[in-house]
Amino acid sequence: MAVRKRLLILYDHNWLHIQTTVHHLESFHRHSEYAVSYVSSHTACEFDLDYFDAVLIHYSVRICFPGFLSPSFAKPLRTYRGVKALMLQDEYDATDAACKAIEDMGIGVVFTCVPEPYIHAVYPRERFSHVEFMNVLTGYVPSDLSALPPCKPMRDRSIVIGYRGRTNHFWYGDLGQEKVEIGRRMRAICNERGLKSDIAWREEDRIYGDDWFRFLGSCKATLGTESGSNVFDRNGSIARNIQNELAKNPAATYAEVRAKYLDGVEGRIVMNQISPKFFEAIACGTALILFEGRYSGVLEPDKHFVPLKKDFSNVDDVLRRVQDDAGLEAMTRRAFQDVIASGKYSYQAFVRLVDAALSRHVKPDRTSPSDPWLPLPPCDALPAFRNRYQRHFRAQPWRRVWQRLPAPLRSALSLTRNRHRLRKLWAASRALLLLK
Repeated sequence: MAVRKRLLILYDHNWLHIQTTVHHLESFHRHSEYAVSYVSSHTACEFDLDYFDAVLIHYSVRICFPGFLSPSFAKPLRTYRGVKALMLQDEYDATDAACKAIEDMGIGVVFTCVPEPYIHAVYPRERFSHVEFMNVLTGYVPSDLSALPPCKPMRDRSIVIGYRGRTNHFWYGDLGQEKVEIGRRMRAICNERGLKSDIAWREEDRIYGDDWFRFLGSCKATLGTESGSNVFDRNGSIARNIQNELAKNPAATYAEVRAKYLDGVEGRIVMNQISPKFFEAIACGTALILFEGRYSGVLEPDKHFVPLKKDFSNVDDVLRRVQDDAGLEAMTRRAFQDVIASGKYSYQAFVRLVDAALSRHVKPDRTSPSDPWLPLPPCDALPAFRNRYQRHFRAQPWRRVWQRLPAPLRSALSLTRNRHRLRKLWAASRALLLLK
């Protein structure tokens, strides 16, 4: 039987309250052809990295900022001889620091959210000729659709339009401001016309975990804009300049700041993309009202979503359509068939892509040390996944004791490495017993 290649995923456990991050992490455990282990990037590296054929630094470990990767891992990663891969998101932040980290750690494969036509504008070909860049989405269709609450018919949904946005800093440009603008204007219009809505954008109004899916399932439709930022702040100077401006003039509007600091920068690299929240909404049978855009080529206007012009000039037509239950249900069925049921945007398809990229770089004849018995992460994931973790690892606390032993002692005590010695000892013991 062929031995499975081994993959270590470094992740940041501080982001596990976000369901999309959990789904992203657990997809490798579910679907990868590799034997996958996980370790938080904030812990100490107490094992030999060379046990693994590949190490993948997850996007939750924001290597462009200090403190996300412990020094205990940074040094072994530089000398690690296997395949080193990196997943990046929000690449418009501190881009130069991310580029430097790719070089310093000798990363060979980068999974980027930058659209393919712009990859080499962000990561110059002459600088990264040895690195394979692959475009991926920020998230995919939730794996356990059966664990989601049953989809209610449109007539039984109490909220006409629901939305949770987020206030973004001015230096994230137009896309960042649209997340609040669409909510602010639509809430005012719904209030004027007596339509029941639940629209908010404050941080304290955010909804996480299963409550988020219950919220989506109670809405006929949800709002949305393209995700990301089209302002690449390579060294953080744009953010610093805007922060200094606002410190001197707190009343400055976004339009004033944009004209002074973002003109000529906004849109030089186009990063517009689909948000995983849209996959979640489609899975819950909730219709999408979206600002006009490309949405990574996944969604088509009028076929999969109700398009809303950014100046709200067609809002009357949008509100008419959102109150047509039969029309909304037909649209959500089409979206489900094309986006969810097709499997094109599943985590399984995503993991296959990652596995193939890693396998192109893994050395086929590579030998590795014996099993370090790594723990799997304390993921606050869907129940079936969490239970598997608990059954195999948390129920065996001796594994944690083993992990804390010094590497030389683990090597000396390793059952895998010393199996032949134990067999000889057992055979000798049996011989002695028979003689007696």
